[in-house]
Amino acid sequence: MNDVVLIITVLVIILGIAGTILPMIPGIPLVFLAILVYGWMEGFNVISGNYLLIIGILTLLSIVFSYLSTVMGAKYFGSGRLGLWGALIGTFAGLLLLPPIGLLIGPFAGAFIGEYISVKDTEKAIKAAFGSLLGLFTGVVFNLAIGIYMLVTFLMNVY
Repeated sequence: MNDVVLIITVLVIILGIAGTILPMIPGIPLVFLAILVYGWMEGFNVISGNYLLIIGILTLLSIVFSYLSTVMGAKYFGSGRLGLWGALIGTFAGLLLLPPIGLLIGPFAGAFIGEYISVKDTEKAIKAAFGSLLGLFTGVVFNLAIGIYMLVTFLMNVY
């Protein structure tokens, strides 16, 4: 029974790690939930409260960074306030309206539209839009690293 639960947990963790790239899967929160459920099922003998606290904090950081990285990328490439708001709104709209491709189109289009409305300069708007995509990819890499860290530390705890 315990081996079956462990195998299922590892598979769910791997699915969560895939979710850092695939927008329809909740990613890091799924990894956290899998580890939490495993801890509960084994009586929190192997999975400690301190470990859950650490990965809980990492989960919250990953969620915040996921949304802010797109905006930070646009800002780094010179986007103004409207471009930043456009990138943020575009991220949510793209994810809701056109998943999964909307995750690429939304922030790009939102940053471009917001920046273009603000400065009426196509070149600057395109630069801000590409910055939002760079930020998005940075967020994916960050979350992928957190997911792999969680998997490795989980396996170190159970073995």
